[in-house]
Amino acid sequence: MTREEIIKDLIEEMSKCGLFIGKYDARNGNENFMHGINTVMEYLAYEVSREYGDNFSDMFIKNMIDSENKI
Repeated sequence: MTREEIIKDLIEEMSKCGLFIGKYDARNGNENFMHGINTVMEYLAYEVSREYGDNFSDMFIKNMIDSENKI
């Protein structure tokens, strides 16, 4: 496996947990904490490829907004 494939597999495994893809309890959670998770996950995604990173970033932010709109 290439480095990129290993990182992509890691991201996909971590993405099984909603927290790592931007889904959270916005009422009781902390937006700043979520931005920290986003930074790490985006870094990993961009190590796979620019397109993969862009898609991941868009998805993460959409999930955060959806979480915040549920309040």
